[in-house]
Amino acid sequence: MVKTSDVIVNQAVEKAMEGFLEEQGKTNILVVGATGSGKSTLVNHVFGVDFAATGVGTPVTQATTKYEVEDFPITLFDTKGYEVATEEHERFIAEMEGYMKDATKHIEQQIHMVWYCIPASGHRITPMDIAMLKKFRATNKPVCVVFTKGDIASVETVDALMKVVADEGFASFVVSQKMPLQLPKLMEWTYNHLDTAVRFSFLRAQQVNVELKRSEINKAIRQHATVSFGVGFTPIPFADGPILLANQGVMINRVLKGYGLDGLFGNFENLIGTLGIGEIVSQLGRYLVAQVLKFIPGVGTIAGGMINGSVATSITIALGLTVSEISYRVALAKLQDENLDVESYMKNNIPIDEIKGLFEKFVKEELKK
Repeated sequence: MVKTSDVIVNQAVEKAMEGFLEEQGKTNILVVGATGSGKSTLVNHVFGVDFAATGVGTPVTQATTKYEVEDFPITLFDTKGYEVATEEHERFIAEMEGYMKDATKHIEQQIHMVWYCIPASGHRITPMDIAMLKKFRATNKPVCVVFTKGDIASVETVDALMKVVADEGFASFVVSQKMPLQLPKLMEWTYNHLDTAVRFSFLRAQQVNVELKRSEINKAIRQHATVSFGVGFTPIPFADGPILLANQGVMINRVLKGYGLDGLFGNFENLIGTLGIGEIVSQLGRYLVAQVLKFIPGVGTIAGGMINGSVATSITIALGLTVSEISYRVALAKLQDENLDVESYMKNNIPIDEIKGLFEKFVKEELKK
């Protein structure tokens, strides 16, 4: 028989998850640059996907191919090379202007970000590059310059190139295949200049700035828990506290998804020998309720024996931050070793007692606020 408290909590949790880290569409990125400018190396490294090899390439125009990978939140528009002062060059410019003027299309069909790639090893920025950049900016497209092959250009050369585009008012970042250089900064700039509707798609797809993932995911956890549980949450008994946590599967899934670790469900299950994610949360919930009774004065009273909005908020935030911290550590480890055995890593580096300790630490911190 379903208890009233179960229904109440289910409804509250469902409301809390409305809009939480929810994808509203793919992020469409136009990567502009001549043949050999390092575009493919850049995007493959950033997203950990070889678009040309694993995706479906559809010619959009004579100058551009659209790449999509199944169940991946990025759509890549890759430009072909061109020769200056040729008929092909003129056609290229005309087609780029078509992308600049797509504001009348639905947001899912628009270009959301432009990475203009120039090899630093080429030692030059052409007048056409500057003119093209200005045209994108004039139509309010977020556009930045990515100087590729930075590891084979001198520091003086890179500084001089970056100064040229800075003087024109454009952001620029230097990257390379062998060294991270400014890739994390490029990720942060891109995220901050994307439309809010497609930000999360980019956040979870990019693989090089794990700090950005943690910062934004933790911010979202706090915002949604505070708004949803802070006002109007019908109190439930402390004894039913695990119900609140066991129904947070959506939050856990979306946090894991934000780190690109959706498959971690199975690893959590195997880690403690349970049958599902709800069970691990419920186990932690029972542990938490035993602990939280120590933190809140007056628990013996009717009011004190109930979980109200502020307590529900603290519990939810603590759970979200715990999953986020675990995911952050795993994502960092995967950044160092793309073939990482996640299950073994968790067993050896994040034991269940440490997970409980993190949970308790976050709850204490939240209840003090």
